[in-house]
Amino acid sequence: MTSLATRLFVLMTSIVAFASLVGGQAREVPYYQGDQREIFLREAEITDMTATETGITRPRKTTLETAELTHFALFKTVDIFRRGPSRLGDGTVEVDFQDSWKTEVAAYELDKMIGLGMVPATVERRHNRDQGSMQWWIDGAMSELDRVERGTPPPDSASWNDMVFKMRVFDALIYNVDRNGRNMLVTPNWYICLIDHSRSFRRLQGLREREGLLRFSRSLLDGIRRLDEDMLKERLEDYLTIYQIRAILVRRDLILERAEELVAERGEGRVLYD
Repeated sequence: MTSLATRLFVLMTSIVAFASLVGGQAREVPYYQGDQREIFLREAEITDMTATETGITRPRKTTLETAELTHFALFKTVDIFRRGPSRLGDGTVEVDFQDSWKTEVAAYELDKMIGLGMVPATVERRHNRDQGSMQWWIDGAMSELDRVERGTPPPDSASWNDMVFKMRVFDALIYNVDRNGRNMLVTPNWYICLIDHSRSFRRLQGLREREGLLRFSRSLLDGIRRLDEDMLKERLEDYLTIYQIRAILVRRDLILERAEELVAERGEGRVLYD
C-alpha cells in the first residue's frame, strides 16, 4: 500500500470510528486500536528506527512494514524503578519512582477493558536486545500544546469537553503524574488520543486532582464498575505488581463515590452524559 493510500485509509477509518465514539451510535473500535493493529505491531518487520527529539524517555520512531502496509510506531524501552524517596527534576520528591514501558502496555489494556477508546494500540515487543512497548503512530495529529499555541478552537466544544472529562477520569484511575499538552494528541477529525503513560499506575490509593472530576460518561463509569481483581490480574499481571493492581480498584471506588456524590448534589443531568 502506498504512503498516500495508507494516509487516506487511516483518515477515512478514523472518521467512521470517531462518529461512533462521540455520536451516540453503536461503538466501534477506533482505527488505531484492535487486533489487526496489535498483530501488525508485534509481527511487522522493523525496517528503520530513529531517535525522537522530544520526551525524557527518548522513545524511537520505528518504521514497520508488511506486504500490505507500511506504518510508523513508537518503541519505548525505559524501565526505571527506584525504591524509597527520589527527588525529580522539578524538585518534587516521589517514593518508589517508576518510569517504565510496562505501564504503556498496561494503559492500553486497561483502556480496552473499560471502553475508553483513546489510547493507541500498544504491545510488548523485543528488538535485538531491547524489550519495550511498541505503540501505533497517529498520523497527522497535532499536540494539544500546538493547538493551544495556535489558538485553534475545537469545532464542537461539547464533544471536546466530554472527551476531556473522560481523560480526567482515566488519568485518575491510573494515577497518571505526567499528563501535559505534549502527550494529548488531536487527530485531524478532532478526537483526543492519549500517549506517554510510562509514569502511571502509582501505588498511591487516593485520587489525583479529584476536584477536576466534574462530569462522567455513563458508559465509562459502567466499564470501570465492571473491573475486578481477577480481571485485572489476567490482563495486567505481566506489567503491574499486585499492589498497583489493587490500587486501581481503590481508586475505581473513589471515582464512583465522587460521581455519586456529585449526582446527589447537582442532579444527573449536570453530571452524567452518554
